[in-house]
Amino acid sequence: MQYRPEHIDLIDAIQEFLIKEVLPFVKDQDALAYKTLVSWNMLGVVSRELRHGRALLEEDLVLLTKLTGRETEPAAVSDRELWQNAQALAKDAAQKIRKDKTMPGGHKWQLAKDILKHNLQISNPRYGAD
Repeated sequence: MQYRPEHIDLIDAIQEFLIKEVLPFVKDQDALAYKTLVSWNMLGVVSRELRHGRALLEEDLVLLTKLTGRETEPAAVSDRELWQNAQALAKDAAQKIRKDKTMPGGHKWQLAKDILKHNLQISNPRYGAD
């Protein structure tokens, strides 16, 4: 069998190349340096999504079912269906939060914060979980 690197390994290698090899050559060209850093960052988002996305989305679905009262089975669907279910439940949760005029500090507020933390773990983990 031929060796095939994992997607995450390829992304990590491209990120390292951009930061160590490309950025030093373009650092004096503001627009190109900026685009290089944005590309490096977006590859990080994709890498984190591949590593943790499904698990965090399944956790989000559990939290969203608590917010909406609707039931779903995250393990029984494809990644795409899981994402679509989460989107639909998130819309329902937002409407319910608006309708109920949910205030900071309550149980529903904490559930919404936990979902936001999952999003930040993928998009920008520097913000932490606090």
